[in-house]
Amino acid sequence: MPLPSLPDECFRDVLFFLDNKSLYKCLFVNRYYCKFSIPIIWKDPFTLPTPNNFSLINTLIACLNDEEISSLIPFAINFNSQPPPLFQYGKFIRKVDHDYCVRHVLSWLISSSSQSYGRVSMDASIYQDYRIRMLINVIYHMIMREGSNIQEFVVIVNWNNYVDLPNFSTFNSFKPGIVNLRSLDIEAYLDLINDSTIYNNTIEFLSQVSKLCNGVVNCELCFSKLDDALTNTFLDIIKLQPLERVLIDTENDSENVLIDTENNSEKEDIKKILYTLEFRAKTLKELSFRYVDFQSIDLSFLSKLESLERLEFSQCKGFFPQYYENLSEKGFHLKELKLWYEEDHFYDTSSFNGFGPALIKVKEMINLLCNESLNKLSLNIIAPETLKLVKESCPNISFLHIKVFSDQYLDSMIPLICEISSLKVLKIEIDHDYYASQLVEILGDHLIFVEYLFLDFHIDLSSFEYFTNNCKANLKKWIIYIEGEEDLRKDYLTYVNNYQKVHNSLKILGINKGYMCEFDWTNDELEIINSLKDQSINIFPSDELDRC
Repeated sequence: MPLPSLPDECFRDVLFFLDNKSLYKCLFVNRYYCKFSIPIIWKDPFTLPTPNNFSLINTLIACLNDEEISSLIPFAINFNSQPPPLFQYGKFIRKVDHDYCVRHVLSWLISSSSQSYGRVSMDASIYQDYRIRMLINVIYHMIMREGSNIQEFVVIVNWNNYVDLPNFSTFNSFKPGIVNLRSLDIEAYLDLINDSTIYNNTIEFLSQVSKLCNGVVNCELCFSKLDDALTNTFLDIIKLQPLERVLIDTENDSENVLIDTENNSEKEDIKKILYTLEFRAKTLKELSFRYVDFQSIDLSFLSKLESLERLEFSQCKGFFPQYYENLSEKGFHLKELKLWYEEDHFYDTSSFNGFGPALIKVKEMINLLCNESLNKLSLNIIAPETLKLVKESCPNISFLHIKVFSDQYLDSMIPLICEISSLKVLKIEIDHDYYASQLVEILGDHLIFVEYLFLDFHIDLSSFEYFTNNCKANLKKWIIYIEGEEDLRKDYLTYVNNYQKVHNSLKILGINKGYMCEFDWTNDELEIINSLKDQSINIFPSDELDRC
């Protein structure tokens, strides 16, 4: 069938499966390919800028009209006249990451001013250049003027290197603008009201977005401080938007600053935000908490979320029985659960000292939240007691992601995992390599039912050989790490090939991230790789496969 006779919608769907590198090649096939590739390429243009690449801003500047260009003249912003653009690129943009947009503009300004070349300095004072603000304003204006239908918006308010958003009229003067926003990511790591007076437009945007939009289903709320502006924004979004997925994160990863849990006002604001989630009882399907201290927070609000299917507690703390005992009255029907306890509590001067009271708390949470509906579970408190509970409580579990901190009880824990007949996907992380060999060999002796195995650590060659010779599981998908063993790569591949000759089950093999790009295969290695490919095995770098 000639491609032009294929319905446009079908052809567009096919192109969506291509990466940007392949899509750029499509631009030069013919006009038909170009017409459908451009909107996909420009759907999310504001990615992390690379040094000496200024094509994005040059293209956006070429799209400015006379009025927008004139507004830049008083600010001594120099740019060469650009040829007329082939498309109205702004109208294709569906996602805006404000921080990345600012970085692109900053990089372009430095280059055009001949101040420096190469990697752009991120010194905070550079962000105060008024020309950045002016360019940001006209770029947003052009995007909205050309009729962009923004679906995703990311705004990260950082210390001293944040450039305020344009006036809110930019977002509501043109249609559709942000009216049809589906995803909103707000990250604020300062007090918008009291720390500075230069964030007025951002405060207005946050206060108005929940009133202008009516279809936000995904929202990420990340903060290290709470003020009235942020709290009221979060409350309005939760109350007024049909949210299906919510993430609440109280840590600034870049500064490793936890929210001040001694501040009673902030603790009360967090409670307000969490308890307001009851408004989303009918719509909320996924709820994630990261770095949240649940001390004095009554978790019974979770029992009101009748549509909840996925629940995550990652690096959280402060769970006390009196604050979640009422959960026993609720029959949860979770499909996915992550209980990833704050790991700092497991260490004494950098040495693992046991789980302590956290083990009891996690056992109680498993009892309360797990049942036959659960099929995906992630735990970083692994002990014989917790695994026995998992076996009893989750008869239909098919996915298990664990982190092991000690070689203690490996002989009893790994067989317990391998006895779960419904288990098809197993991902294991470890805290230290010294017991990796023991763990892998026990897996080789007991693994039966798993079809997708991801061991997120290096395995020495002798243990790898033992596993491939003894494993009874018919693996279909397997991720391995062989870092630091360049002279042994052929041996690892040989053992994989030997395993395949016995099982004839493997369909996908993942090899550690970047491996195939960083090293050239030898002829002997290529011979084995081609043998695996001849057996219909697809080979990928692991980073394309290990998203769990």
